Amino acid sequence: MEETIYEKNLSALLGVNPSLAANLFSVSANAKFSVYQGQELIDINIIENDSHRYLYDAPIADLEKSVQDAEAEYSRYPVLFYYGIGNGIFYKLISANPAHKHIIIIEPEIELLYIALNFIDIAEDIQSERIILQLSSHMTFGEGIRLVYKGDIKPYVKLYNLQIHAPFYDHYQRDIQEMNNLLIRSFKQMVLNHGNDTNDALIGIEQHIYNLPTMIENYKVVELIKQNKNKNAVIISTGPSLAKQLPLLKAYAPYMTLVCIDASLPILQEHGIIPDIVVSMERVELTSKFFENLDPAVKENTYFVVSSLTHRKSVTNLTGCKLALAMRPLSYMRFFEMPEFGYIGSGMSAANLGYQLAYYMQHQNILLIGQDLAYADDGRSHSKGHIFSENEVQHRQNDLIVTRYGGEGFIKTTIIWDMFRNFFEKDIEATSNEGISTYNCTEGGARIHGSIEKPFSDVLRDTVGMDTPKIPIHIDRTPPEEIPTLLKHAYDKTQEMVDYGLEFKLEVETLFLDIVEEIEILEEHNKNNSLEKINYENLILLSEKIDVIKEKVESLEFSKMFIDTVQSYIFHQELDLAKIVVQNAESELEKKAKLIEWIIAHRYWLFSLAGGIEAELTAITRGRPPLIEICHHMKLI
Repeated sequence: MEETIYEKNLSALLGVNPSLAANLFSVSANAKFSVYQGQELIDINIIENDSHRYLYDAPIADLEKSVQDAEAEYSRYPVLFYYGIGNGIFYKLISANPAHKHIIIIEPEIELLYIALNFIDIAEDIQSERIILQLSSHMTFGEGIRLVYKGDIKPYVKLYNLQIHAPFYDHYQRDIQEMNNLLIRSFKQMVLNHGNDTNDALIGIEQHIYNLPTMIENYKVVELIKQNKNKNAVIISTGPSLAKQLPLLKAYAPYMTLVCIDASLPILQEHGIIPDIVVSMERVELTSKFFENLDPAVKENTYFVVSSLTHRKSVTNLTGCKLALAMRPLSYMRFFEMPEFGYIGSGMSAANLGYQLAYYMQHQNILLIGQDLAYADDGRSHSKGHIFSENEVQHRQNDLIVTRYGGEGFIKTTIIWDMFRNFFEKDIEATSNEGISTYNCTEGGARIHGSIEKPFSDVLRDTVGMDTPKIPIHIDRTPPEEIPTLLKHAYDKTQEMVDYGLEFKLEVETLFLDIVEEIEILEEHNKNNSLEKINYENLILLSEKIDVIKEKVESLEFSKMFIDTVQSYIFHQELDLAKIVVQNAESELEKKAKLIEWIIAHRYWLFSLAGGIEAELTAITRGRPPLIEICHHMKLI
């Protein structure tokens, strides 16, 4: 028996959004809305039974106008966002335009989705994600992040606009506002994650490569993860509320895994609390101060899970400790293909790293304390006993106001802390889907949506208890016989980066110089009022060469080695280049003007790209001496 339109659409949806498909399976008929179809196939109107509001005044005329307006203004937009699916026909028509790579539709009524998917066959578009359907009640920050991180959506952040499908949806203003705010927040997080300071990336690359021998000779983070047999873990951060939790933490320390962020370690030592794990991921030398004057019991019993891009002084201070240098899930670290030493720490703070580690270790209950992510009411930024200052972070004019812990009122936070909170919310959403409970026992600060807000004492009494002592973690260092092979592998990977980077940089610089020369000719023609002499065939050829470079930049090979550095050089330029892409150019004159603008805009883009590659090559060269020295000593190269 041949599939119905609805069955085809639902089958396609099951492959890309099984959650939404499962919800649609529960809808067997429309009850809240009624459908009226005229003589023509596209003459479909829908009425809300209780309010008697029609979706369209005149379905065919409204549809024709909507399509005309969309194609007049957005015909070249690769990404479009709409609120409301209507009868679905509008999207079927505009999806015929190949320029639209993604049409994202957020619908508040599951029944309207059910109706539309019964009328229009968009199965292929759903499967290829040219049409992306979302139910607004299912849209979360995690969903928003996943959506905007799609490679061919994120360059068009500056073009984002949530359009309302029809006046009927004006009655959903509150939901529209919530969806708009969620998407804007997701885009902001994505842009901030790309950064605007390449120096951080370069420092990280240099230090990662410098630390490779130490990483290989010490402990593997994967072995640490495998050995855990404990059910409960607590992530200990340094927010202003930490001090009040320390007596309870000390009492229950024997019964749960203590994952302590670097800045909390001196505070715990002072109170005689020995953590099981200390996590750290900062590149800066200042972090090394947390590892000074370590208690002998800490050196003997604590595992230090530290990002491989940490400062070399931190590594020096941790000499004699159980050190697991862990690679983060950054592209250039994944390129090394050494999964036994990673990949963990996709967030932006040590606490984010600690949470992810507790999850990978399969703790069923994860408690958060000291995770204020906001200033205390008295203005303090950190806990009593913080080695730098209780007021280390000063109030600024661009500070944010967010919902307070408990949901009553608001509290002041920073842009950075808010980014940390965003990562927590994304991770908590993912872990809750796997049955892991996250308890925010901070009892202060900012609300972390998705966590269970409950006093520390209650969670310790009701969930952790004192019946079952925790099982200590024990792992061995990398076996000596494995070390030479791993060192040679690491060296070969760094050499591959150098060889590829030098070759590609030369190609980029050559095109850059060709474009500079062509722009000088254009400027001369403009100066002499001889624009008719412009050689557009040369410009087309340069444009094609730009496309070749862009394809290489978007390739997996380049991304693995250089994108973490280069993206902060070129990402913000890509956002402006997107504006040129979507410009309508109908006449020959408009097309020529757009071509010239495109070529000129890529002069600095190519300069930045070559500069980014050169900067990373320098960082690799500066970081390689210890690796080269030990490989020479062991006669591996």
